[in-house]
Amino acid sequence: MRRIYYRFPQKVDLSFAMGLSFPDAIKHIASLDGTETTKTSGKELVRVKTRVEVAIDRATFGDITPEVLRPGTITEALDLHISVLAIALRGGGRVPIANDAFFVRLTDRIKYTDVDIAKEGNPAGLDALDMKNILLGK
Repeated sequence: MRRIYYRFPQKVDLSFAMGLSFPDAIKHIASLDGTETTKTSGKELVRVKTRVEVAIDRATFGDITPEVLRPGTITEALDLHISVLAIALRGGGRVPIANDAFFVRLTDRIKYTDVDIAKEGNPAGLDALDMKNILLGK
């Protein structure tokens, strides 16, 4: 069964092939839900929080459940809504750098998975290439 969002943007910012099978790509991206990573950006320390939601029906997104991760539950295509909050940890406190959301569509191509990324809203902050690096773990 396909889980797609009917308002997924027609124009995507970035498309690439992920070298994982469709079920493995779903598990990998689902594992990013609720993660916090810390990176250095020049002289700053940056904390990045990621939230992943899956298309529940054609109009809404919801939390990832164990049912979604079962093999064979989702076939052909899956739409995800991924939110990324980046906070700079500076001497006096925390300063938000980016609070961005992306639509991500995974399409099954048997040996690999096509990934389409479209940013939701404001062009400032993170871009589709940053989201690709987050998905690939770079």
